[in-house]
Amino acid sequence: MKELKPAETEKYVIHLFYKNYLPDSETTELNTFHNFNPEFTKEIIKVQFWDQEQKRDSKWAAAIGVKEFPMYVIVDINGIVLETPFLSQVKEFLGKSL
Repeated sequence: MKELKPAETEKYVIHLFYKNYLPDSETTELNTFHNFNPEFTKEIIKVQFWDQEQKRDSKWAAAIGVKEFPMYVIVDINGIVLETPFLSQVKEFLGKSL
């Protein structure tokens, strides 16, 4: 889990685990959200995409218990703070947290 956490306190990393195919619209919407507000780019230090068709990436999902895809996992220095299949919930959580 240590490798999935941000290096700094009070910062977030967004991990998106997906299987088979991730629509361009999903990645575009996530990247647009991340880069839209300077506060978000300051607090969300990384957005990481994990393709479950890749053996290395599937090990990370298994290590933290992700079994459904796509799955957004937001992590802070203490661990997982949100796990959801919906980008709208990611936006809502981060909108309230930042």
